Amino acid sequence: MASFLLVAGSVSATSQTSGDSVKEAQRLTRVAQTAQHQGRYEDAIKAYETIAVIAKTSPQIAASALLNAGNIYMASGRFAQAANAYRASLIFDPNSAETQNNLGEALGELKQYKPALGAFQQAVSLDGAFVKARYNMGVTYDKLGQLKYAEFVYRILIRDHPDFPLAYDSLGVALSKSGRARESIPFHQKAISLNPKDPSFYFNSAISYLMLGDLKNAREQQQQLQKLDPLAAQRLATIIGKHQK
Repeated sequence: MASFLLVAGSVSATSQTSGDSVKEAQRLTRVAQTAQHQGRYEDAIKAYETIAVIAKTSPQIAASALLNAGNIYMASGRFAQAANAYRASLIFDPNSAETQNNLGEALGELKQYKPALGAFQQAVSLDGAFVKARYNMGVTYDKLGQLKYAEFVYRILIRDHPDFPLAYDSLGVALSKSGRARESIPFHQKAISLNPKDPSFYFNSAISYLMLGDLKNAREQQQQLQKLDPLAAQRLATIIGKHQK
């Protein structure tokens, strides 16, 4: 009987300790969210990282805290720290498609394109409906110079999500880079029709027109871009000017 009581007491103590950790993690989450809202990002990161330490026995809580810390690092341009935070989060929750995607984005910013591609592929394998991760795969294939693979990813994405403008524009860019600028124009136009307020679509469309030697349409894109992003329009005007010489 004494032995049973000792064991029961031990389990109760462990349960209480775990419960206290969860409560403290919840308190620190509120602290972190408040700090983040107020722009005190270092305090928010510290709180999230502390949560990961005290909530080791609650993997989902620890994983979420490290994911949030990684997102703050990412937003402030500290990509190496972001990647480390995401990797640490994946130790607690290796099946998080969001964290895998975010890790890929951090690695991409660090120009580590091959491991970034691996992270995006893992995210898609975990969640085949994760549009952002599928799009990021295409972008990364483009960065690696594997334009055929990028084209394939974008075409499948367009098939599955016909209202996703970035896929059309990115396919247009990939086609232009492959020496198929004439094929790219309808895709740029489709992207613009779906989202006429995205400056990058006009810029990329103009570049494809320039590759065809069509200065008239390139200038028209530059005029549209001027209304949305004057600085980008000025860069485009400079590029157009070089093609006139």
